[in-house]
Amino acid sequence: MRIISIANQKGGCGKTTTAINLSAGLAKEGRKVLLIDLDPQGHAGIGLSVDILNLEGSIHDALGDADGVKSLLHDVIIVINDNLHIAPSTIGLSTFEQNLSGVPGRENRLREAIAGLDISYDYIIIDTPPNLGLLTFNSLITATEVIVPIEMGLFSLHGITQLLNILEIINERTGQRKRIKVIPTMFDIRTRIAKEVLKEIEKHFYGKVFNTIINSSVRIREAAGHGKAVCDYAKETKASENYMDLVMEVIAEEEYPEPVSIPETYYQRTNTGTRKFTVYAPGAQCVKLVGAFNDWSQDEDSLLERDEYGVWYKEMDLAPGVYQYKFLIDDTWEEDQYNPYFVRDAFGGKNSVVEVKEQGWVLDGKKWPMARTI
Repeated sequence: MRIISIANQKGGCGKTTTAINLSAGLAKEGRKVLLIDLDPQGHAGIGLSVDILNLEGSIHDALGDADGVKSLLHDVIIVINDNLHIAPSTIGLSTFEQNLSGVPGRENRLREAIAGLDISYDYIIIDTPPNLGLLTFNSLITATEVIVPIEMGLFSLHGITQLLNILEIINERTGQRKRIKVIPTMFDIRTRIAKEVLKEIEKHFYGKVFNTIINSSVRIREAAGHGKAVCDYAKETKASENYMDLVMEVIAEEEYPEPVSIPETYYQRTNTGTRKFTVYAPGAQCVKLVGAFNDWSQDEDSLLERDEYGVWYKEMDLAPGVYQYKFLIDDTWEEDQYNPYFVRDAFGGKNSVVEVKEQGWVLDGKKWPMARTI
């Protein structure tokens, strides 16, 4: 399951529009999708014709209060169609940060809610509010990857550094790297500023920008006004084509049959040159790491340690090579939720994949191998 946070603390950059249309497009391509609206304005629900003023439950109920009282996430989900579901938001969510101030584990509420789902999804897309508060922090901790919409305006890059700094803090805390990609939005080819900003984005986020560019279009606004995704409202238009191109790029990242041919992503480094494997499983009693590096053994050496937040972890020295692996969480096999790369196993399931490169960096006079998730 891929969990994608759509994040940018700047308002008016197309977060909600991207969340709605990416979710609807993935559903149209046969993926099971849950759209979670973490913005108290509730626009993701409105954009899909959800009556947010007359809801029996919302994402706020699933996140719970200061006493830990909460609803199950599947109890607040609304079915849009067979493949697209939404956990809508209301203005009541705006009290979430104030009510949970000082409450331990408040930043993990969304991750805990998702862990309790009884429905299997291919994708969870999270729409975030235009700030870097507790709701956005919940989204970033929960996500396996982050998409940052950036509109082609004069102040579009303002504040992005702060978002990246927070992601770095989260990466250090979890021991994993969340993949970040940028989607240019509201591009008007007729303006010089749009072209200049696009060049700056491609320079600043080299190798992390989608090939797709979302052009400015009145059709996108019209679709939102009718409570539909643009691929349903005006599917034979350039606006629909733009978003479906984005959908196909996201789908193309689902599986890489030849691991060695995958482009470079984020390197996983520690002070000792080891690879740190982590998995979030707060309710688990026993978690093991098994893979090609330990001959798929389930003995005591494969056991992971657990921290106070429910993150299980293990550090391993790996020789150069490509390794397949999985987590055994109690009696259930799971791929690495923080690693988007996998190959199919002989039973039709997924094995996560990591590569350790021979080239490395020098530390204390010794050259350490460089591990990367591929």
